[in-house]
Amino acid sequence: MLLTAISTAGVVQGKNAMGPSEANAPDQPIGPSSAVTAIVGDDHEAARSRIREILEEMGIRVIAESTNGELLLDAVARLRPQLVTVDMRMPGLNGLIVTERVKQSHPEIRVFIVTNYPNEHYRRAAEKVGADAFIAKADAYAGLKGAIQQWRGSGQKGSKGSSQTE
Repeated sequence: MLLTAISTAGVVQGKNAMGPSEANAPDQPIGPSSAVTAIVGDDHEAARSRIREILEEMGIRVIAESTNGELLLDAVARLRPQLVTVDMRMPGLNGLIVTERVKQSHPEIRVFIVTNYPNEHYRRAAEKVGADAFIAKADAYAGLKGAIQQWRGSGQKGSKGSSQTE
């Protein structure tokens, strides 16, 4: 298993985690065989585990996990993944604030909000802050798979698609 330890700070990092200079540059196009790096942010272990499984099945390398929005932002700045998944409601900072800040500081990073609250109000708010996908946890497998396939099909990191799923 890639992720092996939880620090007291609430970030889980793989024993083989890469630093920003070692990871794929986030602005590089991705293809079906490209090694994509991701950070998973959710305060529930079962949700993080399920999202990690789905991403790894799609060939994405999960380099860290976070249980807290503030620590998720720290991990993004330090590790520079190509993809971040974030829960709508997390301790510290919620998924909307995390998404907005990631997109302001690293617009090339894809941010997928994966939530138990897939209502229209949150969907509009997610779109407003720049989320690349809005996915219901109940449909996480199909939603993440579809969003990743659309991203890979776009051929460009900065190309934003309509991969939002209920």
